[in-house]
Amino acid sequence: MSRRVQDGRRGQGLVEFALVLPVFMLLTFGIIDGGRVVFANNSMAQGTRSVARVASTTCFQTTPACSTSSGPIAAAIAGQTSGGTSPTWSVQCINPATNAAPTNTAGDFCKVGYLVRVSVSSSFGFVTPVASSFGPITVGSRTEQEILQ
Repeated sequence: MSRRVQDGRRGQGLVEFALVLPVFMLLTFGIIDGGRVVFANNSMAQGTRSVARVASTTCFQTTPACSTSSGPIAAAIAGQTSGGTSPTWSVQCINPATNAAPTNTAGDFCKVGYLVRVSVSSSFGFVTPVASSFGPITVGSRTEQEILQ
């Protein structure tokens, strides 16, 4: 008689484990995905700050000014690790009075005192089955720094 009751309890534990395991795994992978998003965002923010530092001192050494295709700015971008896949970088010279790019006519060129605006964006894919069904999200960062020389 006691053997029959003991077998029923063993089955009950297995059923409870089967019910709790998917919820526990979903929660665990959700936390991992959340950490990955925070890491991607932080690495992009650090990357934009680093590239803005380089661009604020070397924007005039590239043609056209603040070019991301060659020179020290391109080297600074190449040295960055973004948290996502295939990041898109943008480096612009901004006139702080108009909050727009200089027109490069009639003396309105990129000069000391203007701002360098560096932005990066990338797509980020989740590994959690429920979250990945929504598709990838876009994460990014933007930094502005005054041109020093």
